[in-house]
Amino acid sequence: MRLSRRAALAGLAGLAAPALARRLPPAGLPPLPPELSVEAREVDGVPVRLWRPGAPSPAARAILFSHGANADAGKYDALTGAWAAEGHVVAAVTHREPAQGGGPVDPEAAQAGWRQRLADMRAAARLLGSVAPGLALVAAGHSYGALVAQALGGAAVRWADDGGPLPLPGVSRVVAFSPPGPLPGFIDAAGWAKLAVPLFVQTGTADIVPPIAPAWEAHAASFAAATVSPRWLWVGRGVDHYFGNMIGRPERARDEAQAALFEAAVAASLAFIEGRAPPEQPGDVTLTTA
Repeated sequence: MRLSRRAALAGLAGLAAPALARRLPPAGLPPLPPELSVEAREVDGVPVRLWRPGAPSPAARAILFSHGANADAGKYDALTGAWAAEGHVVAAVTHREPAQGGGPVDPEAAQAGWRQRLADMRAAARLLGSVAPGLALVAAGHSYGALVAQALGGAAVRWADDGGPLPLPGVSRVVAFSPPGPLPGFIDAAGWAKLAVPLFVQTGTADIVPPIAPAWEAHAASFAAATVSPRWLWVGRGVDHYFGNMIGRPERARDEAQAALFEAAVAASLAFIEGRAPPEQPGDVTLTTA
């Protein structure tokens, strides 16, 4: 199914538009183990949720994380906290996006929001450089944030960036949870073909988000278009855009079947981040490698 440029822009604006209540309090957390900490930090005005293990593992990485639409960093604690619990330092950004109303799409505001996201991630990268010097950098994200991570890894969009170099120097891998499909006038196969670092893509057979993904397979477009190796595609049977509300919408009721598969996706992403072989997956998961 092909999208018109207008429909694609409307879908992208829906991904980028912030919630009306943009600043949410930190997500409630159970008591953390003594070897793990999370704190609210700010760098150049950018709110960052910084996760640090007591002692990084030998395979430790510094992970930059960009959230999806109508969310904030705290809505991804199940994912970013799991990475940190395994010894990685994680900087999860809450983006400072221009407000957009419910009227017609404003292309200039949408482009400004894109540039702001890239600038936010650069600021968080500087924070990681100061608190975790020497660790290899991984760009990660969910939904619109997954596309941000891919851009930091070299994927080329057709909008102007924020003026900094792309790919972001130091990014060694990209982890993209449910990235958008092709968006005419913004991102397509040619743009993803410019990815310069290994890529992990996650989606599910219930991951349908019109118009940016009228069929779940659209989320796999970046995996198909990229030429880098290794690249992995994780597909969970029955998994939706928010992984049963494990990420992005944790205030909603959780789907326990998807929560079980979420653990498998986290394990796979960790293996990819650390450069290990793909772990064994449940029967409801297809993990394709190239």
